[in-house]
Amino acid sequence: MKKSAKFKYLVDVAIAGMNMAKSNRCFIRDDTGMELPINIVVMLVVGMVALAALLAIIPESKKNLVVEVDSVDGNSGVTGNIPNGVPTDVEIGLTLYDRDNNPVQGASVIISGGGGQGSAKTDSHGQANVTVSNVFIRMNQDSIDLKLVAKANGFYDYTDESSILIT
Repeated sequence: MKKSAKFKYLVDVAIAGMNMAKSNRCFIRDDTGMELPINIVVMLVVGMVALAALLAIIPESKKNLVVEVDSVDGNSGVTGNIPNGVPTDVEIGLTLYDRDNNPVQGASVIISGGGGQGSAKTDSHGQANVTVSNVFIRMNQDSIDLKLVAKANGFYDYTDESSILIT
């Protein structure tokens, strides 16, 4: 290599080095170089607060009701006897529980069928006594089923089309 070519090469390398050093120095002097990570952190914190607020307003998931028929006309079980062709009142005792066997207070219970209907609310022990008035079995019928519907806040509605058998 000739001296002038060697000199030109060294000058080019030196100029390139100085340009690189200048470009690196611009980051040192630039105050916005730290702005990006701080903005990300702020956005992350704001996003987490917004997510927590949204989760707080989502209602708690509903639970299943457990309904136990204790008695029909004073007899334990889910069956009762009435005379055919005569409108009769039927007294039904029941208890409502949640899935952990805790009594459910304030639940509405509606029992209907055979031309009659009755309703009641459960007490602090989850118990209710429902009088279904004017239940009627026709002379040509052997039996009828009474429909039971139970509703409580925070629970799915419970419906059983044939929960109680009247013969």
